[in-house]
Amino acid sequence: MPRPIPPPLSLALSYLRTARGWTQKELALASARRGQAICDLEKGQRAKLLRESLDELAEVMGYLPGDVTLALLFLAGLSPGGQELHPSPVAPSPAELRRASRIAARVGLIEANRLRSQILDLARLRRAAAARRLATRQWEALRAIPLEKQLQHLETSPKLHHWALAERLCAESARAAADTANRALHLARLALRTAELAPGKPAWRSRLLGYAWGFVANAQRVGSDLPLAAASFATAWRLWQAGAACAAGSPLPEWRLLDLEASLRRDQRQFRTALTLLGRALASAPPSAQGRILLNRAATLEQAGRLRAAVAALKAAAPLVDSSGEPRDRLVVRFNGSALLCGLGRYAAAAAQLPELRRLAEALGNQLDLLRVLWLTGRVAAGSQRRDEAIGIFAQVQRDFTDRHHGYDAALVSLDLAILHLEAGDTAKVRQLAEEMVWIFSDQQVHREALAALRLFCRAAVAESATPELARRLLAYLEKARHDPRLRFAPADEAQEMSLGEEPVLARRATGPSRRKGSTP
Repeated sequence: MPRPIPPPLSLALSYLRTARGWTQKELALASARRGQAICDLEKGQRAKLLRESLDELAEVMGYLPGDVTLALLFLAGLSPGGQELHPSPVAPSPAELRRASRIAARVGLIEANRLRSQILDLARLRRAAAARRLATRQWEALRAIPLEKQLQHLETSPKLHHWALAERLCAESARAAADTANRALHLARLALRTAELAPGKPAWRSRLLGYAWGFVANAQRVGSDLPLAAASFATAWRLWQAGAACAAGSPLPEWRLLDLEASLRRDQRQFRTALTLLGRALASAPPSAQGRILLNRAATLEQAGRLRAAVAALKAAAPLVDSSGEPRDRLVVRFNGSALLCGLGRYAAAAAQLPELRRLAEALGNQLDLLRVLWLTGRVAAGSQRRDEAIGIFAQVQRDFTDRHHGYDAALVSLDLAILHLEAGDTAKVRQLAEEMVWIFSDQQVHREALAALRLFCRAAVAESATPELARRLLAYLEKARHDPRLRFAPADEAQEMSLGEEPVLARRATGPSRRKGSTP
């Protein structure tokens, strides 16, 4: 004769105890009950087990109340079921009743797990939001400290040693990269040191360190040290993958590292690799981040020479960027769009966007952004045959880049000026430009191949044999070679290069530029 089936709560107690590997005696001792009490509760004969008591016993074994609910749902699915209280000619059979019970239990388990995941996700989001609010306050206090003292303050302030501040410093490094590579690298190194000091289990700390190394690599890329940036990215991915065990629920997004590495591969002119990385980033990023990834895609397509595809990517990015609430991304999407229109010869369309560009740049208050908008304004004027206006603008931009010690940009805008003067036949002005470019030859941010190409132009300018075509070809080369020191400039006429003779004195007596007070080198 089969034994009577214990009540559901008693079955749940037996199941949870067995799943933990506990004996009845061990549970009795841990819950301060007599030895026979657990046996009686599991049989459900001498003592009735209440839900409150079951939750208490489960807690002793390390379970949560939600675990008890899941166990009850699971056991309900295994129940043999029974007949309806009021049978009728159309009543379900016992087999159908059992099947209905199992389906209901399974659906209940699925929904319970789904709801549990949602609740845990909300708890993680709340904790992350609280940590980020704290990091915001700490960053505001930290940035008020002189740069040279920030690291020392960080080292001696244990309350600053947590993941959210490291994440915030990474974000600030990415923002600073739009203005100066030195500040971006300083902030990335602060983030890395914060990650090194932050507590946590090894897998999580490895994940955090990998994330911070990605921003160190990005700052190195902006500073044109591509080999070092590539090595730093290798370190970043090694640490990131070592922390894969805590990937689920991590507040640090992998798409951000993919996006940053894509920028490096773009600068290395590995366009296919860059586009692949951006595709992976786009697939995993939230909608709020997809606009900036499409911006990166557009820049990559532009540098690859696929201008129309770049324009299409910018059009796709614009509505996403407008809804993301990031002001600088809105500036970038419109600036890049206007620059692409200039590249396609559509100067009237580019001119129509300039007023909004100026408004966005002025709202951000970043002087380098304002300078680049002014530079673009000069290119629109030059393309629209307003030569005198363009010359005035280019001359101002050249002076400002020189004062900021931005050698590469100063060289580019000098070539913009040279093209206009050469088209007007004013070779004396071009020679003067060559003399004003002397300091660039001592600028460490301009790589050897670019300097060799500039020397070629300077020799031609001194010999008054430079042509608008040479200046245009050199300008196009420098824009491509900015982050690719392996790319060489091939003169159209090697015999012409040889006829220019020795390098003039002006290229050997290079001196540094004057700087404005407070300018960033």
